[in-house]
Amino acid sequence: MYLKYDVNHTFQELSDTHFEVLSVTQISYDVNWHSTLHYHDFMEIFYCLEGEGYIQTNYGQQPVRKDSFIIVNPYIEHTEHTSILNPLKYLVIGIRGPEIILPNHAFDNGLYCVEDMDHNFLPFFQEILEECEHAGSYSSQIIDYLVNLMLLKLSNSTESRLEAKRNTPLSASVSVAKNYMDNHYSNNITLDVLEQRTHISRFHLSHLFKAELGVSPINYLIDVRFSHAKTLLKTTNFSIMQIAELVGFNSVNFFSTKFKASFGCTPREYRLKHREATQ
Repeated sequence: MYLKYDVNHTFQELSDTHFEVLSVTQISYDVNWHSTLHYHDFMEIFYCLEGEGYIQTNYGQQPVRKDSFIIVNPYIEHTEHTSILNPLKYLVIGIRGPEIILPNHAFDNGLYCVEDMDHNFLPFFQEILEECEHAGSYSSQIIDYLVNLMLLKLSNSTESRLEAKRNTPLSASVSVAKNYMDNHYSNNITLDVLEQRTHISRFHLSHLFKAELGVSPINYLIDVRFSHAKTLLKTTNFSIMQIAELVGFNSVNFFSTKFKASFGCTPREYRLKHREATQ
C-alpha cells in the first residue's frame, strides 16, 4: 500500500501560528515561596508535575493538582498558592505568539484549564525539561519545536483556534476585554462587566477598543457571536432559538434581525443556502 499526503502551507501561515519560547522554569515549594499577584505582557503555560494548590487571580481561584495544564493570558494578575502537606512542583513556560482562544476550557477566573488525565501533553513537558537540563547545541530549537507542536495539538484536540499575532500589540485593557469576549461570548456581557474586568471606565475602554480594533466592544461581541452562530447553523440541527441562546442573544427576534442586517439573509436562509451548496 502506498499512501501519500500532500502538506501545503505558506510562510505567512507558519509565521502567524508560531510561538516564541521566552523561558522555561521549574518551580518547587520551599521556605522562600512568595505569593504575590503579578502579570506579564506575554502568555504563560503551567503544568503541575506534583502536589496540589491553586492559582489566584483577581477574578477567583483555580485548583491545581498533578497533571493540571493551565494557560495564563497576558495581563491577567495571578499568583500560585501551594498545599503545605502536598507541595507543588510545576513547570512554567513563557511564550509570545498568536492568541489562544479556548472557549470550552475558559474559566471566569481568567484562566484556561485542561486536566491532562490521559497524559496527552505530559511527554512534551518531560522532553522540554530534559532538553533544558541537557542544554545541547540545538536544545533551544528543539524546545521551541516541542512547545509549538504541543500548542497546535492542544488547539486541534479542543477544536479551538489560534488568532494570528498582531504587528502592534493590544493595550492591557483592550487585550483583557477582547479575550473575555472571545471566550465568554455566551454570557450576559455589558460595558459594566467589561469595566469591572479591565479596571478602567467604560468610556475610556470603548475609546481604546475602537482605536485599536476599529470597532466598539459591543459590536465586536456581536461579531464574535455571529461567527459562532454561523458555525452552528452549518454544522448542527439546533433550532434558531437554541442557537441564539447558545451564542448569547436573549431575543431570537433581535438575533434574526441583526443577522439579516449583517449578512443579507435570515439565519434560516443562511442554513438552507449552505446545505444546498454542499449537496
